[in-house]
Amino acid sequence: MEGKERFDIQHPEAWELLVSIEDKRVDYILFSPSVPGSLAIGQVERADESLQGLEDAVYETPDLLNDYKRVRVVVHSSHFVLFPDEMSDADCQELVRHAYPDDDGDAAVCPVPGNGVKMAWLMPRGMQAFLGRTFNYPQVVHHLAPLCGYFVEQNRDDDKSRLFLNLEDERMDLAIYRDGALQCANSYPVTDDQSDAYFVLNAWRTHDLDQLTDELLMMGDGDRCAAMNPLLREYVKHVMPAVYPTAAMQLGRNAMQAPLELILLALCE
Repeated sequence: MEGKERFDIQHPEAWELLVSIEDKRVDYILFSPSVPGSLAIGQVERADESLQGLEDAVYETPDLLNDYKRVRVVVHSSHFVLFPDEMSDADCQELVRHAYPDDDGDAAVCPVPGNGVKMAWLMPRGMQAFLGRTFNYPQVVHHLAPLCGYFVEQNRDDDKSRLFLNLEDERMDLAIYRDGALQCANSYPVTDDQSDAYFVLNAWRTHDLDQLTDELLMMGDGDRCAAMNPLLREYVKHVMPAVYPTAAMQLGRNAMQAPLELILLALCE
């Protein structure tokens, strides 16, 4: 892997960096809050899923190493638990370790904005220390946190129950709300459209959503949404697109090309 500077950032102290860490790649966006339309989008592949593979990907990408005004990092993890806001971070970390006893990774906690809950999750051992020594006081969150923070804002106006679905190339994210409260959040690896539809509909049934009155809202990859739509409509009457945040266009007209969780986090002050 050969690192190179992709963007000419003259004054990084006026820019913000947001990074999304997945097993196979690192996505990132850069923008200056004082310059509308300044959004830049980058991606670097990881040689493997090891911590060393992550370190190599980051250190070989100069865009990631400037002294930015603010750095926020999104970590993807399938090992997580939701807890009430009232619980201490220490208790949440202890309980998430008990929930996944075979995972010896670093435990972390972050808020889920607007939902009255926090999320504890496990990331690979050593990642937390690596992020702390590489970036300047980074805020680190689970990838579902900004998604649920946005979904809850779309669910405040009435008493309908809703299932929100974010479809990406290699995963789908799901959140269910009843009476404005988050009931379930999960993330699944993508398999095929039929199997993915099964997971969604199983969650719908498990949480006793009504096929005739409640709503299923999708966003993310357009081709995947188009493929899933008819499969879900066989069982759910109200399947529709979720509203993409219009404020994202102020970051840049290329915003829809960036990972949704990074855009949503960028819009959170």
